[in-house]
Amino acid sequence: MSLLKPCLDCGELTDATRCDEHRPKRFPKESAHKRGYDYAWFKLSRHARKLQPFCSDCGTTEDLTGDHSPEAWDRKAQGLPIRLQDIDVVCRTCNVKRGAAKPDGWHRTLAARRQGPPAKSQS
Repeated sequence: MSLLKPCLDCGELTDATRCDEHRPKRFPKESAHKRGYDYAWFKLSRHARKLQPFCSDCGTTEDLTGDHSPEAWDRKAQGLPIRLQDIDVVCRTCNVKRGAAKPDGWHRTLAARRQGPPAKSQS
């Protein structure tokens, strides 16, 4: 049995840093495909990391990723391919520090484009 310590939020004794009531709830992450990453993206990201094998922000060569620009998400929402100039090679740590480039509601825009134009009503 481990030593009990007070919850950081309420002071109730627990074996973790927070009691069950205050422990953050974990939700499963959506798949990369559901988040908007397709085969073309993975291929482009791999190509960019091959051309530039270091992080643009800190210079590390470890754990590199492709970072979308807001323009990349705009192009994808319009049905256009993402281009090499629309992404930047950064390490995972710097990518997280940069934050999300994907605008809110992007999935709704993409879903609407996939469904096509709204059906015309017959009058």
